[in-house]
Amino acid sequence: MIYRPEEITDKKGESCVFRSLKPEDADALIRFVEQGTQESPYFPWAPGETELTAENAAEYILNFENDRRRLLLGAFRDGRLLGLNELSDMGEWGKSMRHRSAVGGGLLKEAQGRGLGKKLTLAIAAAAKEIGYEQLEAATATDNEVSSANLDSMGFQEYGMIPHKRKNDDGSYVDELRFDKWL
Repeated sequence: MIYRPEEITDKKGESCVFRSLKPEDADALIRFVEQGTQESPYFPWAPGETELTAENAAEYILNFENDRRRLLLGAFRDGRLLGLNELSDMGEWGKSMRHRSAVGGGLLKEAQGRGLGKKLTLAIAAAAKEIGYEQLEAATATDNEVSSANLDSMGFQEYGMIPHKRKNDDGSYVDELRFDKWL
């Protein structure tokens, strides 16, 4: 799905643009992942764990661009990718799941506390409804209180927890809270 560029103002009065990523954003995506994994324990990869290249990042983006039921939505300021949310189609698991979708994403540290994560998720929810999804699912680490509070404030309902969802390099585990929202 293609999300047309939309100018957004954050809580601090600064503007950014929400838009679909394009294959030419491959380098911006690589920088986002590299910086995000250094800054946050909540990114799904450890620093240096991904093997993104300009070629496979562009291919990843193109897969979203060519799929009317998926969306890769970025928050850009001055050409830099500061936040990213992904809308995934759970219907790939079978016809009985076509009403379900999932959202996931993150923000660089400099973009946090500005309301961008919430606005990205609300934009994804609106796109999901436009596509025809009835349900949007999300997940966050149990100790990510900001993410949990944001999901709650947007009408997501917590429905469970997956213990030991991720294992850290030091041997400790991260539990994950699961949420859903009817659109």
